[in-house]
Amino acid sequence: MILYFDCFSGISGDMAVGALLDLGVPKDYLIENLKSLNIDEEYEIEIRKSNKNGIEGTDFYVFLKEENIHHHERNLKDIISIIDKSRITDGAKEIAKRIFNIIAEAEAKVHGKSIDEVHFHEVGAVDSIIDIVGVAVCIDYLKPDKIISSYVNTGSGFVKCQHGILPVPAPATMNILKDVPIYFDERKFELTTPTGAAILKGLCTEFVEGINMKIRAVGYGCGKKNTEKPNVLRIVLGDEDKEEVVLLETTIDDMNPQFYGYVMDKLFEKGALDVYLTPVYMKKNRPGIVISVLVHENKEKSIIEVLFKETTTIGIRKFKIKRYELQREIKRVETEFGKVDFKISKYEGEIVNISPEFEDLKRISMDMGLPLKDVYNFVRRTKL
Repeated sequence: MILYFDCFSGISGDMAVGALLDLGVPKDYLIENLKSLNIDEEYEIEIRKSNKNGIEGTDFYVFLKEENIHHHERNLKDIISIIDKSRITDGAKEIAKRIFNIIAEAEAKVHGKSIDEVHFHEVGAVDSIIDIVGVAVCIDYLKPDKIISSYVNTGSGFVKCQHGILPVPAPATMNILKDVPIYFDERKFELTTPTGAAILKGLCTEFVEGINMKIRAVGYGCGKKNTEKPNVLRIVLGDEDKEEVVLLETTIDDMNPQFYGYVMDKLFEKGALDVYLTPVYMKKNRPGIVISVLVHENKEKSIIEVLFKETTTIGIRKFKIKRYELQREIKRVETEFGKVDFKISKYEGEIVNISPEFEDLKRISMDMGLPLKDVYNFVRRTKL
Protein backbone atom coordinates (compact mmCIF):
# COMPACT_ATOMS: atom_id res chain seq x y z
CA MET A 1 0.00 0.00 0.00
CA ILE A 2 1.37 3.40 -1.04
CA LEU A 3 0.68 6.85 0.40
CA TYR A 4 1.36 9.66 -2.06
CA PHE A 5 1.65 13.32 -0.99
CA ASP A 6 0.67 15.55 -3.93
CA CYS A 7 2.12 18.94 -2.93
CA PHE A 8 0.98 21.18 -5.80
CA SER A 9 0.04 23.79 -3.19
CA GLY A 10 2.76 22.92 -0.72
CA ILE A 11 2.24 21.39 2.70
CA SER A 12 1.80 22.50 6.30
CA GLY A 13 1.16 20.49 9.44
CA ASP A 14 -2.56 21.30 9.61
CA MET A 15 -3.04 20.53 5.90
CA ALA A 16 -1.37 17.14 6.39
CA VAL A 17 -3.59 16.21 9.35
CA GLY A 18 -6.67 17.43 7.48
CA ALA A 19 -5.84 15.37 4.39
CA LEU A 20 -5.20 12.21 6.44
CA LEU A 21 -8.52 12.64 8.25
CA ASP A 22 -10.23 13.25 4.90
CA LEU A 23 -8.59 10.05 3.67
CA GLY A 24 -10.39 8.04 6.32
CA VAL A 25 -8.51 8.12 9.63
CA PRO A 26 -11.26 8.26 12.31
CA LYS A 27 -11.54 11.67 13.97
CA ASP A 28 -12.29 10.18 17.39
CA TYR A 29 -9.20 7.96 17.17
CA LEU A 30 -6.98 10.97 16.51
CA ILE A 31 -8.47 13.13 19.27
CA GLU A 32 -8.26 10.34 21.84
CA ASN A 33 -4.57 9.85 21.08
CA LEU A 34 -3.84 13.58 21.20
CA LYS A 35 -5.46 13.82 24.65
CA SER A 36 -2.83 11.42 25.97
CA LEU A 37 -0.18 14.13 25.43
CA ASN A 38 -1.64 15.77 28.56
CA ILE A 39 -1.43 19.30 27.18
CA ASP A 40 -5.10 19.58 26.19
CA GLU A 41 -5.58 22.42 28.69
CA GLU A 42 -3.50 24.55 26.30
CA TYR A 43 -5.53 24.15 23.10
CA GLU A 44 -8.83 23.37 21.41
CA ILE A 45 -9.32 21.49 18.14
CA GLU A 46 -11.90 22.17 15.46
CA ILE A 47 -12.35 19.84 12.50
CA ARG A 48 -14.73 20.80 9.73
CA LYS A 49 -15.37 20.40 6.03
CA SER A 50 -14.31 23.27 3.75
CA ASN A 51 -14.44 24.00 0.05
CA LYS A 52 -11.49 25.34 -1.93
CA ASN A 53 -12.18 26.21 -5.56
CA GLY A 54 -14.90 23.57 -5.77
CA ILE A 55 -12.87 20.88 -3.98
CA GLU A 56 -14.25 19.72 -0.65
CA GLY A 57 -11.65 18.86 1.95
CA THR A 58 -11.06 18.79 5.69
CA ASP A 59 -9.91 21.81 7.69
CA PHE A 60 -7.94 21.07 10.85
CA TYR A 61 -7.71 23.97 13.31
CA VAL A 62 -5.74 24.18 16.55
CA PHE A 63 -6.72 27.16 18.72
CA LEU A 64 -4.62 28.19 21.70
CA LYS A 65 -6.72 28.83 24.79
CA GLU A 66 -6.71 32.48 25.84
CA GLU A 67 -4.62 31.92 28.96
CA ASN A 68 -1.95 30.18 26.84
CA ILE A 69 -1.80 32.66 23.96
CA HIS A 70 1.76 33.60 25.02
CA HIS A 71 2.90 30.01 25.22
CA HIS A 72 6.11 29.06 26.94
CA GLU A 73 8.90 27.97 24.64
CA ARG A 74 9.82 24.30 24.62
CA ASN A 75 13.09 22.80 23.50
CA LEU A 76 13.53 19.43 21.82
CA LYS A 77 14.06 17.64 25.14
CA ASP A 78 10.75 19.02 26.47
CA ILE A 79 8.87 17.89 23.38
CA ILE A 80 10.43 14.41 23.38
CA SER A 81 9.44 14.04 27.04
CA ILE A 82 5.81 14.93 26.24
CA ILE A 83 5.75 12.37 23.42
CA ASP A 84 7.41 9.61 25.48
CA LYS A 85 4.99 10.07 28.41
CA SER A 86 1.94 9.88 26.14
CA ARG A 87 -0.11 6.77 25.39
CA ILE A 88 0.24 6.92 21.61
CA THR A 89 1.70 3.80 19.98
CA ASP A 90 5.44 3.21 19.83
CA GLY A 91 5.24 3.53 16.05
CA ALA A 92 3.60 6.95 16.29
CA LYS A 93 6.15 8.06 18.90
CA GLU A 94 9.04 7.08 16.62
CA ILE A 95 7.55 9.01 13.67
CA ALA A 96 6.84 12.14 15.75
CA LYS A 97 10.32 12.19 17.31
CA ARG A 98 11.95 11.69 13.91
CA ILE A 99 10.10 14.70 12.48
CA PHE A 100 10.95 16.90 15.48
CA ASN A 101 14.62 15.95 15.23
CA ILE A 102 14.65 17.02 11.57
CA ILE A 103 13.24 20.43 12.52
CA ALA A 104 15.63 20.79 15.45
CA GLU A 105 18.65 20.11 13.24
CA ALA A 106 17.45 22.61 10.64
CA GLU A 107 16.74 25.34 13.20
CA ALA A 108 20.08 24.74 14.92
CA LYS A 109 21.90 25.17 11.62
CA VAL A 110 20.04 28.41 10.84
CA HIS A 111 20.85 29.93 14.25
CA GLY A 112 24.39 28.55 14.53
CA LYS A 113 23.64 26.62 17.72
CA SER A 114 23.60 23.03 18.87
CA ILE A 115 20.31 21.11 18.94
CA ASP A 116 20.21 21.30 22.75
CA GLU A 117 20.62 25.08 22.68
CA VAL A 118 17.72 25.67 20.30
CA HIS A 119 14.53 26.89 21.92
CA PHE A 120 11.72 26.54 19.45
CA HIS A 121 9.31 29.36 18.77
CA GLU A 122 6.92 28.41 15.99
CA VAL A 123 7.96 24.76 16.22
CA GLY A 124 7.72 24.57 19.99
CA ALA A 125 4.25 26.04 19.91
CA VAL A 126 1.35 23.84 20.93
CA ASP A 127 -0.21 23.85 17.46
CA SER A 128 2.99 22.47 15.91
CA ILE A 129 3.16 19.70 18.50
CA ILE A 130 -0.45 18.76 17.79
CA ASP A 131 0.09 18.86 14.02
CA ILE A 132 3.21 16.68 14.06
CA VAL A 133 1.93 14.16 16.60
CA GLY A 134 -1.40 14.15 14.75
CA VAL A 135 0.34 13.22 11.50
CA ALA A 136 2.33 10.52 13.29
CA VAL A 137 -0.82 9.01 14.81
CA CYS A 138 -2.59 9.01 11.42
CA ILE A 139 0.35 7.47 9.56
CA ASP A 140 0.71 4.76 12.20
CA TYR A 141 -3.01 4.06 11.89
CA LEU A 142 -2.82 3.65 8.09
CA LYS A 143 0.50 1.74 8.16
CA PRO A 144 1.41 2.22 4.47
CA ASP A 145 4.21 0.09 3.04
CA LYS A 146 5.69 3.06 1.21
CA ILE A 147 5.31 6.86 1.38
CA ILE A 148 6.34 9.07 -1.52
CA SER A 149 5.81 12.67 -2.53
CA SER A 150 5.54 14.82 -5.61
CA TYR A 151 8.00 17.63 -6.19
CA VAL A 152 7.30 20.28 -3.56
CA ASN A 153 5.80 23.71 -4.29
CA THR A 154 7.37 25.98 -1.67
CA GLY A 155 5.80 29.30 -2.61
CA SER A 156 7.94 32.44 -2.85
CA GLY A 157 8.15 35.99 -1.55
CA PHE A 158 8.55 36.75 2.16
CA VAL A 159 7.01 35.57 5.42
CA LYS A 160 6.75 37.25 8.82
CA CYS A 161 7.77 35.08 11.76
CA GLN A 162 9.27 35.25 15.25
CA HIS A 163 12.64 36.40 13.88
CA GLY A 164 11.21 39.07 11.57
CA ILE A 165 10.62 39.01 7.82
CA LEU A 166 12.30 36.09 6.07
CA PRO A 167 12.47 34.93 2.45
CA VAL A 168 10.31 32.04 1.23
CA PRO A 169 11.22 29.23 1.48
CA ALA A 170 12.18 30.09 5.04
CA PRO A 171 15.80 29.21 5.94
CA ALA A 172 14.73 26.24 8.08
CA THR A 173 12.49 24.96 5.28
CA MET A 174 15.36 25.28 2.81
CA ASN A 175 17.68 23.30 5.09
CA ILE A 176 15.10 20.55 5.55
CA LEU A 177 14.40 20.24 1.83
CA LYS A 178 18.03 19.72 0.87
CA ASP A 179 18.20 17.12 -1.96
CA VAL A 180 14.41 17.36 -2.47
CA PRO A 181 13.10 18.67 -5.84
CA ILE A 182 11.29 21.98 -5.21
CA TYR A 183 9.67 24.67 -7.34
CA PHE A 184 7.37 27.68 -6.95
CA ASP A 185 4.60 29.30 -8.95
CA GLU A 186 3.13 32.80 -9.04
CA ARG A 187 1.77 32.69 -5.46
CA LYS A 188 3.84 35.07 -3.36
CA PHE A 189 3.46 33.53 0.08
CA GLU A 190 4.63 30.53 2.06
CA LEU A 191 3.10 27.33 0.72
CA THR A 192 5.43 24.89 2.48
CA THR A 193 6.18 25.50 6.14
CA PRO A 194 9.12 24.06 8.11
CA THR A 195 6.69 21.67 9.79
CA GLY A 196 5.30 20.54 6.44
CA ALA A 197 8.79 20.12 5.00
CA ALA A 198 9.89 18.04 8.00
CA ILE A 199 6.83 15.81 7.67
CA LEU A 200 7.78 15.04 4.06
CA LYS A 201 11.48 14.54 4.86
CA GLY A 202 10.67 12.30 7.80
CA LEU A 203 8.15 10.13 5.98
CA CYS A 204 8.95 9.97 2.27
CA THR A 205 11.47 7.68 0.63
CA GLU A 206 11.09 9.21 -2.86
CA PHE A 207 10.16 12.49 -4.52
CA VAL A 208 8.79 11.92 -8.02
CA GLU A 209 7.20 13.84 -10.90
CA GLY A 210 4.39 11.34 -11.23
CA ILE A 211 3.31 7.95 -9.99
CA ASN A 212 1.60 4.86 -11.36
CA MET A 213 -0.79 3.40 -8.84
CA LYS A 214 -4.24 1.94 -8.40
CA ILE A 215 -6.18 4.42 -6.28
CA ARG A 216 -8.09 3.31 -3.19
CA ALA A 217 -8.92 6.68 -1.63
CA VAL A 218 -8.10 10.38 -1.89
CA GLY A 219 -8.03 12.96 0.91
CA TYR A 220 -7.79 16.76 0.75
CA GLY A 221 -6.46 18.95 3.56
CA CYS A 222 -7.35 22.62 3.30
CA GLY A 223 -4.91 25.49 3.66
CA LYS A 224 -6.02 28.66 5.40
CA LYS A 225 -5.60 31.08 2.47
CA ASN A 226 -7.87 31.35 -0.55
CA THR A 227 -6.08 31.58 -3.89
CA GLU A 228 -6.92 31.27 -7.56
CA LYS A 229 -5.44 27.77 -7.49
CA PRO A 230 -6.91 25.36 -4.92
CA ASN A 231 -4.92 25.74 -1.71
CA VAL A 232 -5.13 22.10 -0.65
CA LEU A 233 -2.82 19.19 0.03
CA ARG A 234 -3.90 16.01 -1.74
CA ILE A 235 -2.93 12.64 -0.26
CA VAL A 236 -3.64 9.51 -2.27
CA LEU A 237 -3.84 6.00 -0.84
CA GLY A 238 -3.37 3.21 -3.34
CA ASP A 239 -1.57 0.12 -4.50
CA GLU A 240 1.60 0.06 -6.54
CA ASP A 241 1.10 -0.81 -10.19
CA LYS A 242 3.55 -3.69 -10.31
CA GLU A 243 2.92 -4.20 -14.02
CA GLU A 244 4.59 -0.89 -14.90
CA VAL A 245 7.76 -1.71 -16.83
CA VAL A 246 10.80 0.49 -17.39
CA LEU A 247 13.75 0.18 -19.75
CA LEU A 248 17.14 0.94 -18.18
CA GLU A 249 20.07 1.43 -20.52
CA THR A 250 23.74 2.23 -20.22
CA THR A 251 26.50 2.40 -22.83
CA ILE A 252 29.97 1.11 -21.94
CA ASP A 253 33.25 1.19 -23.89
CA ASP A 254 35.87 0.45 -21.24
CA MET A 255 34.86 -2.78 -19.50
CA ASN A 256 36.50 -6.19 -19.74
CA PRO A 257 34.22 -8.14 -22.17
CA GLN A 258 34.51 -11.21 -19.94
CA PHE A 259 32.37 -9.41 -17.34
CA TYR A 260 29.20 -9.08 -19.46
CA GLY A 261 27.95 -12.64 -18.93
CA TYR A 262 28.42 -12.32 -15.18
CA VAL A 263 26.60 -8.96 -15.10
CA MET A 264 23.72 -10.40 -17.13
CA ASP A 265 23.31 -13.26 -14.63
CA LYS A 266 23.30 -10.79 -11.72
CA LEU A 267 20.64 -8.65 -13.41
CA PHE A 268 18.35 -11.64 -13.86
CA GLU A 269 18.92 -12.62 -10.22
CA LYS A 270 17.70 -9.15 -9.17
CA GLY A 271 14.44 -9.44 -11.11
CA ALA A 272 15.19 -8.28 -14.66
CA LEU A 273 12.52 -9.40 -17.12
CA ASP A 274 14.96 -9.30 -20.01
CA VAL A 275 18.56 -8.27 -20.61
CA TYR A 276 20.20 -7.78 -23.99
CA LEU A 277 23.46 -6.38 -25.30
CA THR A 278 23.80 -4.27 -28.44
CA PRO A 279 27.15 -3.44 -30.08
CA VAL A 280 27.53 0.24 -31.00
CA TYR A 281 30.16 2.71 -32.15
CA MET A 282 30.63 5.64 -29.80
CA LYS A 283 32.45 8.96 -30.00
CA LYS A 284 36.03 8.76 -31.31
CA ASN A 285 34.91 5.57 -33.13
CA ARG A 286 35.23 3.48 -30.00
CA PRO A 287 33.34 0.17 -30.10
CA GLY A 288 30.98 -0.14 -27.15
CA ILE A 289 28.11 -2.15 -25.73
CA VAL A 290 24.63 -0.94 -24.77
CA ILE A 291 23.25 -2.94 -21.84
CA SER A 292 19.44 -2.84 -21.96
CA VAL A 293 17.35 -4.11 -19.05
CA LEU A 294 13.58 -4.49 -18.87
CA VAL A 295 12.30 -4.55 -15.28
CA HIS A 296 9.19 -3.83 -13.25
CA GLU A 297 9.45 -0.33 -11.81
CA ASN A 298 9.26 -1.56 -8.22
CA LYS A 299 12.53 -3.48 -8.76
CA GLU A 300 14.49 -0.85 -10.69
CA LYS A 301 16.61 0.21 -7.70
CA SER A 302 18.10 -3.28 -7.44
CA ILE A 303 18.97 -3.22 -11.15
CA ILE A 304 20.53 0.24 -10.89
CA GLU A 305 22.64 -0.94 -7.97
CA VAL A 306 23.98 -3.89 -10.02
CA LEU A 307 24.81 -1.67 -13.00
CA PHE A 308 26.64 0.89 -10.91
CA LYS A 309 28.50 -1.61 -8.72
CA GLU A 310 29.32 -4.32 -11.27
CA THR A 311 30.09 -2.30 -14.42
CA THR A 312 32.22 0.71 -15.32
CA THR A 313 29.25 2.91 -16.24
CA ILE A 314 28.82 6.37 -14.74
CA GLY A 315 25.24 6.95 -15.94
CA ILE A 316 21.99 5.13 -16.66
CA ARG A 317 19.06 6.13 -18.88
CA LYS A 318 15.48 5.33 -17.90
CA PHE A 319 12.47 5.04 -20.21
CA LYS A 320 8.92 4.20 -19.22
CA ILE A 321 7.49 1.77 -21.74
CA LYS A 322 4.27 -0.07 -22.45
CA ARG A 323 4.43 -3.82 -23.01
CA TYR A 324 1.83 -6.04 -24.66
CA GLU A 325 2.00 -9.68 -23.65
CA LEU A 326 0.25 -12.82 -24.76
CA GLN A 327 -1.50 -14.96 -22.19
CA ARG A 328 0.89 -17.77 -21.30
CA GLU A 329 0.73 -21.11 -19.58
CA ILE A 330 3.11 -24.05 -19.08
CA LYS A 331 1.87 -27.57 -19.83
CA ARG A 332 3.93 -30.67 -19.03
CA VAL A 333 3.50 -33.35 -21.72
CA GLU A 334 4.67 -36.97 -21.87
CA THR A 335 6.68 -37.57 -25.07
CA GLU A 336 8.60 -40.55 -26.43
CA PHE A 337 11.72 -39.01 -24.86
CA GLY A 338 10.11 -38.30 -21.48
CA LYS A 339 8.34 -35.31 -19.96
CA VAL A 340 8.74 -31.96 -21.68
CA ASP A 341 7.32 -28.57 -20.69
CA PHE A 342 5.53 -26.66 -23.46
CA LYS A 343 4.96 -22.89 -23.39
CA ILE A 344 1.51 -22.17 -24.79
CA SER A 345 0.73 -18.57 -25.79
CA LYS A 346 -2.78 -17.26 -26.46
CA TYR A 347 -4.22 -14.09 -27.93
CA GLU A 348 -7.79 -13.38 -26.79
CA GLY A 349 -8.18 -17.04 -25.90
CA GLU A 350 -6.85 -18.41 -29.20
CA ILE A 351 -3.58 -20.41 -29.22
CA VAL A 352 -1.08 -18.62 -31.44
CA ASN A 353 2.25 -20.16 -30.35
CA ILE A 354 3.42 -23.47 -28.92
CA SER A 355 7.06 -23.94 -27.99
CA PRO A 356 8.84 -26.78 -26.15
CA GLU A 357 11.10 -25.71 -23.29
CA PHE A 358 14.65 -25.46 -24.63
CA GLU A 359 16.31 -26.66 -21.42
CA ASP A 360 14.25 -29.88 -21.57
CA LEU A 361 15.30 -30.46 -25.17
CA LYS A 362 18.92 -29.80 -24.32
CA ARG A 363 18.76 -32.31 -21.45
CA ILE A 364 17.22 -35.00 -23.69
CA SER A 365 19.80 -34.37 -26.42
CA MET A 366 22.70 -34.74 -23.96
CA ASP A 367 21.23 -37.73 -22.12
CA MET A 368 20.40 -39.68 -25.28
CA GLY A 369 23.25 -38.52 -27.48
CA LEU A 370 20.91 -37.24 -30.18
CA PRO A 371 21.28 -34.09 -32.29
CA LEU A 372 19.40 -31.23 -30.70
CA LYS A 373 17.65 -30.31 -33.96
CA ASP A 374 16.29 -33.88 -34.30
CA VAL A 375 14.93 -33.86 -30.75
CA TYR A 376 13.35 -30.45 -31.39
CA ASN A 377 11.67 -31.49 -34.66
CA PHE A 378 10.33 -34.71 -33.16
CA VAL A 379 9.02 -33.19 -29.93
CA ARG A 380 7.30 -30.35 -31.80
CA ARG A 381 5.06 -32.93 -33.51
CA THR A 382 3.78 -34.15 -30.14
CA LYS A 383 0.03 -33.73 -29.69
CA LEU A 384 -0.86 -31.70 -26.61
